[in-house]
Amino acid sequence: MPRLREKHLPHRVTVQPLEGEGAEGDIWGPAVELPAYVEQKTRLVVDRRGTSPTAGQEVTSTTLVILLPRDVQPRSRVTVWAGTSRARTSEVIDSALYDYPGTPSHTELRLE
Repeated sequence: MPRLREKHLPHRVTVQPLEGEGAEGDIWGPAVELPAYVEQKTRLVVDRRGTSPTAGQEVTSTTLVILLPRDVQPRSRVTVWAGTSRARTSEVIDSALYDYPGTPSHTELRLE
């Protein structure tokens, strides 16, 4: 099965997964730096964050991130463009895993 390779991903992002909710708020897992392709691209997407006031509604996503196949849940935090004037941390609005025979498998994230 074809796979997207790290050499095709020129950027680096930091992903901090949401592990759950506790008495004092959200519980975040350890941050992991990953190779990625990042594109500032505005698009309407359905908000998949269950606790968001806009859950299930169409919202504007301003950033597309493509990773090697990985499970990244909505509401996870992603930092893009670290070390530059464009650096920012956003929540994942929607996450999709593409794992089809005959195509490069990858994960696509839509950020706030």
